[in-house]
Amino acid sequence: MIDRPVVRDEASDGELVTAFQGGSEPAFVVIVNRYKHRLTRVALSVVHNEEDALDIVQDAFIKVYHSLPRFRQTSALYTWLYRVVMNRAIDVVRHKKRALMEPVDEPPAELPDPSDTNRPDRAALRAELREHIFAAVDKLPRKHREVVLLREVEGLSYKEIADSLGCSEGTVMSRLFYARERLRQDLEPYLKGAL
Repeated sequence: MIDRPVVRDEASDGELVTAFQGGSEPAFVVIVNRYKHRLTRVALSVVHNEEDALDIVQDAFIKVYHSLPRFRQTSALYTWLYRVVMNRAIDVVRHKKRALMEPVDEPPAELPDPSDTNRPDRAALRAELREHIFAAVDKLPRKHREVVLLREVEGLSYKEIADSLGCSEGTVMSRLFYARERLRQDLEPYLKGAL
């Protein structure tokens, strides 16, 4: 019987990677459980379809499982995972466009707001606004869309975004400023109507 090291859920990413590279399968399970929800949100923000997002994350984790033994930890684990998921999500969107499939215009599933249960007009306005937000984000150039998603959806710091994208913090701030200004301009007519 082989003794395997016990992997704690609170172990650092570096400890988990080292443990997995040393043969500990449970370390990979902890990594998956730690990041699957965040990565699903990233994929969902690109493809706007929950099933596709879950498939993307599953495919990404399969790729990560096979690549993790060679991961050198020169960047943060989440940064690397984010890149794998984002690249896969973009590939899925490109493939769908090439196949001339209509994009799914269903917003992601969410729990209804109890204050709106008797107000279908407000729920419809919120759903319409959500669609306009997704469309406005989709219209952004990729480099601007990425910083918005990393900052607003994932809540990463400027430094973490810069590390993730391989650019300076100043570049991140500039791109974020441009993206927010563009979104404000694109969404202003809808925000006035929703208030």
